[in-house]
Amino acid sequence: MDTREKNLANTQKQEASQAKVEKQTSSVIQDVDSMRKQLTNKNSDYVFRLEKALMDAGKSEAEATKIANDLLDEIITAQKQGIPASNLYKKSPILKAEEILHPVIKPKKPKYWMRAVDSGLLYFVVFTAMISIMALTAGAKNQYNSQYGLLTLVAIAAILGTLMTYYTDVLVAGGKAKFGKIALLTIAMVAVLFVVITIFSSKAFQIINPVLPAWANLVLAALVYGARYLFRKKYNITTSVLNPKVDKE
Repeated sequence: MDTREKNLANTQKQEASQAKVEKQTSSVIQDVDSMRKQLTNKNSDYVFRLEKALMDAGKSEAEATKIANDLLDEIITAQKQGIPASNLYKKSPILKAEEILHPVIKPKKPKYWMRAVDSGLLYFVVFTAMISIMALTAGAKNQYNSQYGLLTLVAIAAILGTLMTYYTDVLVAGGKAKFGKIALLTIAMVAVLFVVITIFSSKAFQIINPVLPAWANLVLAALVYGARYLFRKKYNITTSVLNPKVDKE
């Protein structure tokens, strides 16, 4: 095949491809025209005012028409059920145009490990502060409590953070909790905490489980609280195990 034949073949392919696109475009236009004819006067007026609002906001006529065309299918589906576009979107055409042009992006739900870490930090702050205040109010003799060394406090916070986040997600927020599951998880959590406290309170762990004075624990709790604030801000965490947000979707 010489160059002339190749060029001719390529030209024929391009013409065939262009004809196919034009046919598809024509079909789409016919479908859109057909759909617009199905609109009631009320819905037709809604679409007209929506297009006008889009153009007033800076969209070209072609862009506004395309955006409105993309909504025709759901408008007609609702129309068949007796629901006009104004009730379907619960917005005026101007507000609907604003929503289309400036959609509200729903924040992503933080991952489980993020919420578990956040919960663990919270429990560390609460538990450490509580132990410190109790020690300070009990007098000089109880400034130290061998049961609650630094490693013990970290372990307790990690366990509570992990299990309580799971508890909140699956058993509470999901609305599918059963008494047996709640009881089983509670017993398991108490048992794990008891074992951890018992093990870390033994003499074998005293070297790596230092017991800090109450004032030092309070300072540490304040620092961890600040770290938690920064952690929540970084990962956009707005809920907690003490204030869960139930997903209604």
